[in-house]
Amino acid sequence: MPKTLDAFTKEGKGSVIRKRDLIKSPNLKREFLEINQHLYGKLKHTETDTRARSKEIINLILCKLVDEKINSLPDSVMTFSIRKEEKSNELLVRLKQFFDDNIKEKYKSIVDENDNINLNKELVVLIVEKLQYISLLDSSKDVLADAFEIFVSRLLKEAGGQFFTPASVVKFMVKYLDPELDTKILDPACGHGGFLLECKDLLLSKIKQKYTSQKKIIETKYAKTISNLYGIDKDSYLAKICKLYIDIISQGNSNIFCEDSLDPNNYSNLTLNFIKNDYFDYVLTNPPFGAKIPIDNKEILVKFDLAHKWDYREDKWIKQNKLIKKQPPQILFIERCVQLLNYGGKLGIVLPEGLFGNPSNRYIWEYLRNVGKILGIISLDQNAFQPYTCNKTSILFFQKLKNIPDNYQIDFAIVENVGHDKDGKVQYKLNKDGTIKYNKHNEPIINNDLINLHLKIDESTEFNYLEEQDVFKLNIKQIKNSIFIPSYYTGVEKPLKSLLKNQNFILLSIADLIERGIIYTKNKEYLPRGDEIGSQVYGLGDVPFIRTSEINNWEINLNSHKKTSEEIYNQFKEKQNLEVGDILLVKDGGPNLIGKTAYITELDTQIVIQSHIYQIKTLKNKDYIDPYLILYLLNLKIVQKQIRAITFVQGTISTIGNRIMDVKLPFPSELDKRKEISKHIKEIIDDKTENRKKILNLSINSFDD
Repeated sequence: MPKTLDAFTKEGKGSVIRKRDLIKSPNLKREFLEINQHLYGKLKHTETDTRARSKEIINLILCKLVDEKINSLPDSVMTFSIRKEEKSNELLVRLKQFFDDNIKEKYKSIVDENDNINLNKELVVLIVEKLQYISLLDSSKDVLADAFEIFVSRLLKEAGGQFFTPASVVKFMVKYLDPELDTKILDPACGHGGFLLECKDLLLSKIKQKYTSQKKIIETKYAKTISNLYGIDKDSYLAKICKLYIDIISQGNSNIFCEDSLDPNNYSNLTLNFIKNDYFDYVLTNPPFGAKIPIDNKEILVKFDLAHKWDYREDKWIKQNKLIKKQPPQILFIERCVQLLNYGGKLGIVLPEGLFGNPSNRYIWEYLRNVGKILGIISLDQNAFQPYTCNKTSILFFQKLKNIPDNYQIDFAIVENVGHDKDGKVQYKLNKDGTIKYNKHNEPIINNDLINLHLKIDESTEFNYLEEQDVFKLNIKQIKNSIFIPSYYTGVEKPLKSLLKNQNFILLSIADLIERGIIYTKNKEYLPRGDEIGSQVYGLGDVPFIRTSEINNWEINLNSHKKTSEEIYNQFKEKQNLEVGDILLVKDGGPNLIGKTAYITELDTQIVIQSHIYQIKTLKNKDYIDPYLILYLLNLKIVQKQIRAITFVQGTISTIGNRIMDVKLPFPSELDKRKEISKHIKEIIDDKTENRKKILNLSINSFDD
């Protein structure tokens, strides 16, 4: 930055900037990020309202967009620029006038009378200086998406569980559903309009392809396409900016409304004329979700089947008359989207992955199977929505039908690379030596599985137990326990099939071992687990409180940072009944911890274990199954792969839940082989225990003569 802003404007590179002078930015998001960092540096000691400032920045960016739209000829003089010898206050006045004339007046049915550019002149100059030589329209297909991600995303998260949808996710979902011409498309949680704009681009390309050189028909079809785009958002600012943005970019007239999508009883009369049940051909959305923003209004809940209690009877879920007290919004959004679709209409919706496999959510799949056909499930990597949230998500594709088939294929895909890491930094494909791969145009290749995934799905084959597949088709009749998570089938079903015909092994699940009286439980449906003692009793003594992070390499780290008193230990001693030979297994927490095991030795019995840890106690039996054999089998790759496959994410926490009961262990058929394995594992445990004893007995006098 120059020493003074006015000094910079006097130095200007020329008297005017013309359209032909604008260049494409290779990374518009980075330009916005640099602006944001400069703004933060200037404003961190002020009391400026962050949300208000973000709105003003978006208004300024809209000015730049409109400027590029209306000044389209190469010699056109750009308004969004710093003129030679122009002072900062003169620039601000000129841009305010431009905003009034070309946005406020032209879109007066959208823009409020009090909307303006109220940033101070220093900030306006800073932003214009950074963007004046950049063509926003050439630099990004969705300029506002890039701007929102930098300037607004964190505000949306704080306001109500809304998260920016990555462009690659939007593009893939639209390509998968592939909307047809002359169809009505709705996003009931539209945000800035990303899904609607992507649909607009796809349909425009179809119009141009179908009506080549027929200018009038193309213009008519294009106008109709824009008028068939519908959006709803309960945030008045987002609804306004969405319509303004779409109408500026398309030069058309979209239908965007500020309403609570889940509460049609309170829609305005105008909205009711456009937003109707059984009306839309396509619904694409990423609704707000989270347990912290539940819907508890009875007047809203009563309108939804999924807001009622469901009971499981006679192998199916049955809706009851009783309303539940509250429901997370994402569950109600599923049903609301179905209500809005016409018969034959298709849905694409982003949802927390927990909904696709948690036992408590299985009634949702009963509902869906009763009203239509599940088209596809796409499991996204946990980084998909980073750096704004670590919630793991999946995409559901669905079609509403009157006549529902009972035998059909579902598309499944596992997306492990989404083009960026947990910090939002772009990730590229790498060569074996760690260097970046380049395409034939000498451009770095982004490591994003979503690119062309729709084509891979079209070409995918049926699930094959003998092949490695991350994209496959599975028959609805092959779905087990209403689990719609692709990794469950690739991680559990596939490896076990290879052992079924192998006579050297017998597959027994944890549930089987409990049923045979080999593993202890008070309740046949659950393994015992630890307890929470409360942070208020940490530090009261020297008894280790063992958390998931204290379990590794078959051992317990007794040097826990959370120790408690012997009195607290005695309160849990009888209930937990920890004995030599018990095995601890991590059930909840970070995905890198789940499945880790530890063997309780004579050194480890005076501890209290956390509730996120299973306790596996092997009982005496005639099958030569002892704790050593169980420990060995739990750590086999084929078992750990099952554990990873049944690890579902609930919000930000990973858990295997009671699905541990379904994990199958490959026991050697020969009893002598079992005894041989047990003997070897016992020797390892004994050696480790002796070494731990030596470490514990070390002192300053250990090596005295």
